[in-house]
Amino acid sequence: MAAVSLESQHDAPRIAGDGVPESAWRRSAWLAALPAQSASDWLAGVARLVIVSPHPDDEALGCGGLIATACAIGLPVRVVSVTDGEACYPDSPVWPAQRLRIVRRRELECALAILGVEIDGIDTLDIGDGRVSERESALVRALAPVLHTGDRVLTTWRGDGHPDHEATARAVERAAAERGARVVQFPVWAWHWLSPDVPVSPLPGAQRLVLTPAACRAKAAALGCFVSQLHDDRPGMPAPILPPHVLERFDRDFEVVLP
Repeated sequence: MAAVSLESQHDAPRIAGDGVPESAWRRSAWLAALPAQSASDWLAGVARLVIVSPHPDDEALGCGGLIATACAIGLPVRVVSVTDGEACYPDSPVWPAQRLRIVRRRELECALAILGVEIDGIDTLDIGDGRVSERESALVRALAPVLHTGDRVLTTWRGDGHPDHEATARAVERAAAERGARVVQFPVWAWHWLSPDVPVSPLPGAQRLVLTPAACRAKAAALGCFVSQLHDDRPGMPAPILPPHVLERFDRDFEVVLP
């Protein structure tokens, strides 16, 4: 996950303020009514799971439990980090882009190790945080040698409300079509702005993948690795990208995916 800059607010006007609290999602009738399946059953028959994440932490937020489940059952997993999330604090002297690039790669490696992904299962593309939409074709070309026919490829939702997330989804769809891989998407920012009270699900075809307690614990521990994104009350530190009320949305015993 990365902040949406003021310059890109016209692209993602729904991402503002504190967003929808998790307490409202716990009362959501349409979310509770989504078809449910265990994460392990959903992975049955999959040859390899590939996760294409716009920023370091999106993979853990959106499908960290699924990654942990796949690794636990011995399924090959590859994670592609499209950007290094280096622009998440553009006005902070504490977090210049070059420092963030190094720190966030280390955080990603720490988180994925907890989930079960070895360092040689990680690709970092450095497409440019906040620039994915202008470099979509380059991303498609970069993904082509990574994806294989028959892969199940997870990425952020095409309607997630963040320009990098949506551009990544479009590029993944193009690359996967060329390589004969199946794409499945997961919401991240959408939990910030979707309505929990509408009568019909705004996520057509979505389903809940139920996680084991062990997968939930691994996901929580992995998210704890992204220290640069968490609350820091030292003087001069910027507002965190993942404050407690945001992390609450991902402290569930299920994850949501959609075609």
